[in-house]
Amino acid sequence: MMRGKGGVYFFCGVLLLHMSACNGNRYEQRAEVIKEQVSSFYGHLESRQADQAIFANQRIEQLAMESEEYLLRRVGQMSQGERTQEWKIIKTAKETAAENWLALAQYFTKVREYERARGTYTRLIETYKDSAYQTYVKRATAGLRDLELILSPG
Repeated sequence: MMRGKGGVYFFCGVLLLHMSACNGNRYEQRAEVIKEQVSSFYGHLESRQADQAIFANQRIEQLAMESEEYLLRRVGQMSQGERTQEWKIIKTAKETAAENWLALAQYFTKVREYERARGTYTRLIETYKDSAYQTYVKRATAGLRDLELILSPG
């Protein structure tokens, strides 16, 4: 059981999220979460807290997965407008996460953490195989080639 202020704040936060999910526009709430996580991602990068930036970006990807599951579960119960908004959130979350992975790989290159840069580029390439994300995959592939130039002997 959680004790102290942290547990109380966590419980209140969960309660507020639940209440707002019942009363507000799901699309607006999800868009706000994406904005918050993007801000967190770049704030962590600026503070050289790469692991925290990764966590923020994984939260964006998780939001996309949750939205896909929600859409699949409720597709027959949703209006066309609701389905369209849900697809917009999914697309926005995935594109945002892909863009953030690129920024993270570039950050790792800049701070000379080349293996982490390589791993981040590779993760993006392997995760975003859908044709809708080919722009990001092409940029990651180019980043890998550039990284090989840096690492190649001679």
